[in-house]
Amino acid sequence: MLIVMFLMISSLAFSQTNIEVTGTVAGSDGELLPGVTVVVKGTTNGTITDIDGNYTLKNVPSDATLQFSFIGMKSTEVAVGGQSIINVTLESENIALEEVVAIGYGVQKKSSVTGAISQVKAEDMENRTITNPLQAIAGKTAGTQVYSNSAAPGSSPTIRIRGINSNNSISPLYVVDGRIAASIAGIEPNDIESMEILKDAASAAIYGAQAGNGVVLITTKKGKKGMGTLSYDFQYTIQSLGKTPQVMNSEQFIDYWTEAGKFSMDRVYQYWDFEQNTDWVNEIFESSIMQRHNISFQGGNEKGSYYLSGSILDNDGMVVGDADFYKRYTGMINTNYNIKPWLEVGTNNQLEYYERRSVSEGSEYGSLILSTLQLDPMTAVTYTEQNMPDNMATALANYRANGVGELLSDGNGNYYSVSPFLTSENLNPLIMRDNSYSKSSGFNINGTAFLNLKPIEGLVATTRFSYLLSAGESYGYSQDYYANSMSYQNYMGLNASSSNNIRVQWENFATYNRSFDKHNLTAMVGTSFTKVRSFGVSGSKTGTDDDFGVQRDDPRYYYFAYATSEAIKDVSGGEPTLRTQNAFFGRFGYNYDEKYLAEIVMRADAFDSAYLPFDNRWGYFPGGSVGWVVSKESFMQDASSWIDFLKLRASWGQNGSLAGLGSYAYRTSVTSTGSYPFSTSPVYSIGYKPSTTGNEELKWETNEQTDIGIDARFLDSRLSMTFDYFVKKTKDLIVTGITPSTIVGNTASPINAGNIENSGFELELGWKDMKGDFSYDVRGNISSIKNKVTNIHESLDYIPGASFHTTSGITRFEVGKPAWYFYGYEFEGIDAATGDPVFVDQNSDDIINDDDKVDLGKGIPDLTYGITLNAAYKGFDAIVFGQGSYGNDIYSCLNRTDYAVNSLTYFTENRWTADNTNGIRPRAGANDMDKYYTSSAAVFDGSYFKIKQIQLGYTLPGSVLNKVGMKRLRVYASLEDYFTFTKYKGFDPEVTGVGNALGVDKGSYPNSKKIIFGFNVSF
Repeated sequence: MLIVMFLMISSLAFSQTNIEVTGTVAGSDGELLPGVTVVVKGTTNGTITDIDGNYTLKNVPSDATLQFSFIGMKSTEVAVGGQSIINVTLESENIALEEVVAIGYGVQKKSSVTGAISQVKAEDMENRTITNPLQAIAGKTAGTQVYSNSAAPGSSPTIRIRGINSNNSISPLYVVDGRIAASIAGIEPNDIESMEILKDAASAAIYGAQAGNGVVLITTKKGKKGMGTLSYDFQYTIQSLGKTPQVMNSEQFIDYWTEAGKFSMDRVYQYWDFEQNTDWVNEIFESSIMQRHNISFQGGNEKGSYYLSGSILDNDGMVVGDADFYKRYTGMINTNYNIKPWLEVGTNNQLEYYERRSVSEGSEYGSLILSTLQLDPMTAVTYTEQNMPDNMATALANYRANGVGELLSDGNGNYYSVSPFLTSENLNPLIMRDNSYSKSSGFNINGTAFLNLKPIEGLVATTRFSYLLSAGESYGYSQDYYANSMSYQNYMGLNASSSNNIRVQWENFATYNRSFDKHNLTAMVGTSFTKVRSFGVSGSKTGTDDDFGVQRDDPRYYYFAYATSEAIKDVSGGEPTLRTQNAFFGRFGYNYDEKYLAEIVMRADAFDSAYLPFDNRWGYFPGGSVGWVVSKESFMQDASSWIDFLKLRASWGQNGSLAGLGSYAYRTSVTSTGSYPFSTSPVYSIGYKPSTTGNEELKWETNEQTDIGIDARFLDSRLSMTFDYFVKKTKDLIVTGITPSTIVGNTASPINAGNIENSGFELELGWKDMKGDFSYDVRGNISSIKNKVTNIHESLDYIPGASFHTTSGITRFEVGKPAWYFYGYEFEGIDAATGDPVFVDQNSDDIINDDDKVDLGKGIPDLTYGITLNAAYKGFDAIVFGQGSYGNDIYSCLNRTDYAVNSLTYFTENRWTADNTNGIRPRAGANDMDKYYTSSAAVFDGSYFKIKQIQLGYTLPGSVLNKVGMKRLRVYASLEDYFTFTKYKGFDPEVTGVGNALGVDKGSYPNSKKIIFGFNVSF
């Protein structure tokens, strides 16, 4: 019997004849299509069409079925039936309408979406130098503003969705494959399939109390059905400083400060050789290299799919040496499998390890970046012992005599210079780089595991467990050094910290879809539970002028274990914190014939007692939206030749915010008030009092938003348009610093006492077309924002924000004004008689003081915009992408009045002198220069347009690649951040302060301009 069965099986096997199949693939317009995937169904045997649309597929069973697929075309299956030549015509499909977008606990067809959702696709992130996914949002979607206070390696930008909603922290909620994440900085952008930004309150209401500042949904890549693919991407980037601000050279510096009387020409003759003219920016910034490698494996069939990837990023910053770098190693494992037709399991996991070092920036005190603009040009970068100036020779002699106050050097006999002309906190940048060391590192392991149960048709019950395991540590030291009489240290300081976080999230939800006749229903209900445990400890050991702090001045001894017993010790932390959250949520959607659309959402959230009092712990956040697909109406048929799709939609909803909550802020704490003798005996009793008033009525900040929108497609969907107008009102802002009744006598706890409003429009336009072998598409977006504070507590006139040097409150949060607007004096001109600056006397009392300060501008732009052009001809392709802002201002805080620092020539050229009484800048050493640098004279137009990317690529023909076993090979070269158009005089208008210092520039690490070479290969 076994022999017979074997013969039968063998006969069946050998009876199948394998043949070679060739043919061409064309579009419905007759144009031949390169790059079409042709696969023998159910196998990994496949190929792609060459540049002329031809394909050849060997070893094809005569009774097999071929699958043809191509982006923008409907997939087609053709039975071979023994044919050796099969030519196929693919029909185009309206991808824009049929594709789905993530909406939170589900997906939805774009044509059925009734909320305001923007999408960033994988192609917007591929082959760019972005290292953080948030960088991909800038300029690609309307309604989102991406701000950066640093472009240093490893820094993270800040995103604002539809404006500033609070006086507290206002980051959006990040959700990665269903897992709520505190940060997405560690996700490799090449591993992301899409990012959806939920902008309106109705769309975001499904996330309730955490969605008040918008929601960013990230969907990572999954394996695709068909033959397995191995891909490798390489990128090599050369980075250099994009712009050098113009500061005074040696002669200008001497003229200015001798005019001001800060030092005499005798000092110049003593210390300057009449040749030295140091360009500190050029000396401290250098060209640097960034490399990244990404490898991925993917595949799948009808049963399941897999996607595995690994990446390496090595970014060396532009500051000379190795004091600024970011290294990251990431991995991803995503799989899913249908065990039964009614049971699917899967998991999505990300792994990250990072190391980072950074330099000081963004401060008027001790900033390495700012020091490159403020140091005098007469001092060289380094000196040898033989040619060092007298002030350094004296310092070196003191060090050798006393053993403290070391002059730092490069180890080759070149001592870092100490200026004889300038004494301040901003030093020789090389001293600032080497007088201390710090490094941070850590890892993140996170992901989800899910099970989908499909007991009956239309019903899917999901249980999803998400986790985060993270740990971070930092280590650093500051060593003995001498930089000037103000900045020195005679001992060692050591510091270290360690922290870890564990987050678990368990969600259970069921989704039911039912269609009958033209009625379509969707219902979803679920629950969510989250628990977070955090633990951290930090410590330091510091020497004194009488104790060095460590046993030996040797880097091998710069650890706690070798600290001296007399070193000052400090330890903090060491207590774990636990946080929990419960939630119930639901969504119901209905549409009739996909023409009339409606959806309602509700979520109830509760956080533990660390956030809110028991009675206010639960928050309820509703949302609703409706839509009308006008193009489906019979009266629109006459316009169907040019209007393919037209939808009107409107939404309303409420979201909450955790901003300002946590750490039991509403509770009353008790502190000691001192001691007092209540009797004649010398016994003192300690008294206690409440330190704060307490507030058992504290509740969430609530965001309420109304949105009206239009989605349309015209001219065979070549032209697309999305328009939105929104009004977003945030109420019950959590405010601190109010003045309680004098009867109470202590500090008031935070209360809900503020409102803010944002409104604006958003427009996204796209055009795509193909003419023969040439295809192109253009996408643009523009959005406006009008921001205004509408209420704060009656006891507060304003809330002060950022400060500059000795001036506090250069930004303010005040009723009737944009959040954190600039505040200062209005510069009127120069007194022709004295050369002093003159300011507008706003109240006409003949005194210029704080009562004369006014609104000087704002860091919030009126308009943000972006445009992307893609073009392809045969194997060649090109990308040009630009973004910009209009209507925002920059408060330049790059100057000091208390020391003879260098300055932008903008502030010193054409200044008043005895021979130039018509000068438009104050004389050197003028009175009220502290007022001048906090006046409208220091506020610049911050508008800019930046060409973020110019890329040219070439994809080799499939006919060539097939011969060497490759599926695809593309090589490319790019320029990024290479061209910036702006009136701002500082480093980079795109990188300034954020938060309450939005638009305030104190010398932040600027973006680099980049030259990139790379290739993508797949097998």
